[in-house]
Amino acid sequence: MTGFSKTQFFRRSSVLLGALLFAAGVGAQNKLTIGSSVHSLFSLPLYIADSKGLFKEQGLTVEIVNFQGGATATPALLGGSTELQSAGTENMLKVVQQGQPIVSVMSVQSTLNGALMLRKEFVAKLGKKPTMADLKGARIGTLARGGMSDMAVRYLLAENGLTERDVTLVPILGYDKHGAALAAGEIDGSYGVEPVQTFWSEGNLKAFSMVDMLKGEGPAVFQDMNWITLQGKKDWIDKNRPVVTKVVRAMVQAQKFIANPANLEQVTDLAMKTFPNVPRPILRMSIKNQLHTYAPTITEAGIKKNNDLLIMTGNLKTPVPFSQVVDMSYAPLWEEYKTK
Repeated sequence: MTGFSKTQFFRRSSVLLGALLFAAGVGAQNKLTIGSSVHSLFSLPLYIADSKGLFKEQGLTVEIVNFQGGATATPALLGGSTELQSAGTENMLKVVQQGQPIVSVMSVQSTLNGALMLRKEFVAKLGKKPTMADLKGARIGTLARGGMSDMAVRYLLAENGLTERDVTLVPILGYDKHGAALAAGEIDGSYGVEPVQTFWSEGNLKAFSMVDMLKGEGPAVFQDMNWITLQGKKDWIDKNRPVVTKVVRAMVQAQKFIANPANLEQVTDLAMKTFPNVPRPILRMSIKNQLHTYAPTITEAGIKKNNDLLIMTGNLKTPVPFSQVVDMSYAPLWEEYKTK
């Protein structure tokens, strides 16, 4: 065997070390953590992209972390604990106006998948189908002050000539705690997001659905509003465009798969991996009600609705420009949703 000179040895060693570092860097880039601001079906495309192996097909290793609202998810994003998040657009606008450079790269769910639910005992006591006026004096659960559930209730009240002084808004983190509070009679109603309201209405609570956005009920501002978007810090997205492209492509593929009614049974089976405690018939029903809402295109009209909602509820002073919060370079990937 021929020996190497010191010069040859160090040269070859440096080349090998460089190759190893490059390989390690590529691996690190393709491994990321994505947050969901709430464990909800609004992030179904994220969950399906993972459970169906669509992320792996793109060469990605993705860890999904569920939070208890934007108030906990966004600090994790800003602090680097997550690289991307599936979260409320309205929360992103508030944070951006505070000076944080967050942008969205696709819409995850377009229409608000929430409903104002009431205890069956509350409705029975009224002896009739309740109206918003009947909520005077009621205790309504929301997730957190300034969050979407809180704003949705306030908007509904204002649309019907009521204010927060007419009801008691009770912030409770975690929908499991909302369900317990409803069962115990500690609150009279709650604003929940899927699959919560289907679980509450079809399960033991037999809660009454008063206003269901997925059925087109309530103010038009909650329809096609790009309410959930995939978001990240602008500098991280700029530095990791190949990775973000893979994530968006995988999630658009998941949206196409979900939107096809023929795939409902398989989508439900895959979703059971993420929601094992929800009875399959209830989960299937919930998903079926939302098939039309999972689409990737972000529109100026959708962002305007979020701005309008925030300004009307006193959470924003001036509208945040569309161009400041939407990275349109990913728009060609959105078009893949429309292809057969």
